[in-house]
Amino acid sequence: MIGGNLADVDPAEALTTRLAGALADLGLRHVVISPGSRSTPLALAFTAEPRITAHVLLDERSAGFFALGIAKQGGVPTALVCTSGTAAAHYLPSVVEAGQARVPLLILTADRPPELRGVAAPQTIDQIDLYGSAVRMFHDIGVPDEVIADGAPSLALRAWSAALDAPQGPVHLNFPFREPLASPTEAVEPTTLRHHRGEVQLPPEALVGLGERLSGRRALIVVGGYQRPGFAAATAMLTGEASIPVLADIQCRFPSPSTIVHGDLLATAGFLSEYEPEIIIRVGHLPTSRPIWSWLQETGAEQVTLDDAGWRDPLDAATVVYRADPAVTFADLSGRVAPAPSSWLPTWQAADRAVGLAVGRVLETEPFPNEPAIARAVWESTPTGATIYAASSMPIRDLDSFAGSTRGEIATLSNRGANGIDGLLSAAAGASASDGRPVVVLAGDLSVLHDATALGVIARLDLPVTIVAVNNDGGGIFHFLPQADRLEPDRFEMLFGTPHGHSLADVANAFGVPAREISDSEGLRATIATTKGPSLIEIRTDRAKNVEVHERFRAAAKGALSE
Repeated sequence: MIGGNLADVDPAEALTTRLAGALADLGLRHVVISPGSRSTPLALAFTAEPRITAHVLLDERSAGFFALGIAKQGGVPTALVCTSGTAAAHYLPSVVEAGQARVPLLILTADRPPELRGVAAPQTIDQIDLYGSAVRMFHDIGVPDEVIADGAPSLALRAWSAALDAPQGPVHLNFPFREPLASPTEAVEPTTLRHHRGEVQLPPEALVGLGERLSGRRALIVVGGYQRPGFAAATAMLTGEASIPVLADIQCRFPSPSTIVHGDLLATAGFLSEYEPEIIIRVGHLPTSRPIWSWLQETGAEQVTLDDAGWRDPLDAATVVYRADPAVTFADLSGRVAPAPSSWLPTWQAADRAVGLAVGRVLETEPFPNEPAIARAVWESTPTGATIYAASSMPIRDLDSFAGSTRGEIATLSNRGANGIDGLLSAAAGASASDGRPVVVLAGDLSVLHDATALGVIARLDLPVTIVAVNNDGGGIFHFLPQADRLEPDRFEMLFGTPHGHSLADVANAFGVPAREISDSEGLRATIATTKGPSLIEIRTDRAKNVEVHERFRAAAKGALSE
């Protein structure tokens, strides 16, 4: 038993109190609670544990993404608690995102006891394996008794390990409680319960083989949304020694002479096809840039995937797989890889500079506001130490294409596991609540409207979240897809453009978030750089003209390379 004498306590209370204490021992610091009656034992136990900060959110869908944002920012599991019935079903989108993005969550759902299942009892659904394959582990606890309560520390360690094992992800524990529901108790004494995760390292012969495979060749590293401690430093060291260019997604782009910041535009302009590598090492998810991963699907270069777990090759292009931690592997490869041909990296760097100059010229002449310029302004004016949280539609793509520089002093996050726009504001709020760090959100209008209730959370908690909301009155990304040319305008607008006619500033003000419209670059930059509390900046653009603007940037990039 974890410290304290709970022998005479109700089994449900003993179970949940011990569980909260054990998870706190392991490092749990945040729980997000969705209010409800059946979850009373869990809610009381976690709020009684002084090492855990509790956040209470009314909207379960928003709460799920709030917890996701905390876990993404902090890198350790966050707990979610809800009552029985459809409350648990509202967590599904965030659980799916966590599963796809490898984010550790602990979902603790209260349930009716077995005798009330399948008999039309109120607020009762089938919660067994509710989240299917999205979770790393599911366990139905059973109606608490002394044996189950005594096993709480072991259950906590099992769930914590499953959430952090490679690949990391969500864990679902289901708690059937009988009435009367437990009353509050004091937290138990800490124990020595601990979890230590090792790193997957290549055996010596495989490491030597990989080093030989790269040595002296035209190699390229492509990284998509991979964020692990030590990865940037190890990659910068290896690529600097071996003269290997790196195409890194904006979520993990780091300062280094080897980092190529205009990969998307280089791919669009045909540079990757004309200056092909002999071997490509791919790390993490597919990159944000569709032109890059379309090129990956077509190139004849040898493709190697490096990952510590799971299978991430939707292109069906990898011929060699190394199952190991990328940060550890790149660090181990340092000093083992002979440099690429002398002109290899300099040619990439020269092309990157040429495209950057061309983009700069278009930014100077293109009337503001336009969406690439908005993304550049957000990137350059976000304060040091802050986090940028970008919507998984045009905003993350514009940041990836037009940020134009690397910034190692800020973090960039996006829900790019399942790539949905839902939960953006909630996740950004959670990221800020996890450590108090300012967060600048680059959002489209639909992602703001889809998650509007999170505005109330941001206002109530007085979080330092600045939302830059691009309002083009609908789904701007669809104008870049074939549907825009194949359908008559009215039908396209009805099904894909989906105009809404709302002022986002009015919506934000209604939820208590100060908001205003801005139409000039200087005002936008100054507001982002100086705003300390909750705020929303609305910038209006034109969806149809946005396609033309992007074409001008891409034409400029192609022209710069042809010169």
